Amino acid sequence: MIRGIHVLGLAAIALSAVTVRATEFYATRYQSLPVQDWLESRPPLAEAATLPASDDLARGLLRALPWLTLRDDAHPELPAFSPPAIHQRTMGGVRDASRIELDSPGVFESGQAPPVRARLDVIVFNRTLRAMAWSELMAREMDIRDPESGGAQAVVAGPDEPDGVWLLAPREGGGVATVAGHRGPVGFMLQVILRSETTDPAELADLSARAETIARQGAASWSAWLTRQLSG
Repeated sequence: MIRGIHVLGLAAIALSAVTVRATEFYATRYQSLPVQDWLESRPPLAEAATLPASDDLARGLLRALPWLTLRDDAHPELPAFSPPAIHQRTMGGVRDASRIELDSPGVFESGQAPPVRARLDVIVFNRTLRAMAWSELMAREMDIRDPESGGAQAVVAGPDEPDGVWLLAPREGGGVATVAGHRGPVGFMLQVILRSETTDPAELADLSARAETIARQGAASWSAWLTRQLSG
């Protein structure tokens, strides 16, 4: 004979199962629980309390690529992996994050894209470990495809290089290079796009090589400037 206590016991088991499943689901989508993020954002765990705002760090790209002009000033950005990205999750432990976009100087006709465009995402994490985790996750994502455009890519950075470097496959259009990594608690991703109407494979390969050179040089210059900000 089923009694009320039995019903309550079954209900407790069902609720426990739901709780466990919800926790597993949450963990696959988020880097941490909110209470952990709150603790890491306060001394003595916080490592980024004295760093400039992510907007100011993103504007450092104007120093790194002075021959480009501001297209879209630094503004808040939500660090997350969402479709068409393979991984589906938001990022925990973020103090603030920003994106800035530059492009070629000059006036272009309506609908005409500038020949050169650069985009920098800057994510200031509370702790360096968080930036490292983001960098590793970004590398796994980028090895498959670009998380925003969904285009197939190839990694071109060597195993001893501190940052990852990827080129968009020529069949996807070419001329797109991305550098991503972290410096202390600051994660960054710089993408350079060179536009062309060509379909010639040789010209597309040259376009990709030039985009890679600009991205590498821009990332190196910006990183040197950032290092001065971190040490100051």
